[in-house]
Amino acid sequence: MRHRVVELIDFVTDSHRRFKHMEDLTGIKAASWKNTYHDDQRVVQGMVEAIGRVWPQYAYWLVTGKTDEEHGHTSPVRERIARDLEKVKEAEK
Repeated sequence: MRHRVVELIDFVTDSHRRFKHMEDLTGIKAASWKNTYHDDQRVVQGMVEAIGRVWPQYAYWLVTGKTDEEHGHTSPVRERIARDLEKVKEAEK
């Protein structure tokens, strides 16, 4: 699950002050996000709950590693791909 948390952090934040940004969004201390990101701490229940609250579309993926677009459950990776494809389409116009 940690690698999915890392994917989410990379997608929803800029590299500058990413852990502070996560703290601002979730209420969980930046140090906890940083420690989890760098594999010095395990993902804890509060993190999973906070992600589910702030990004409900990622909750199913976070817990299972699967997406279910039919029911609105996606992943940061799928959204990044869709965003990048949209940029390519716009550039081609």
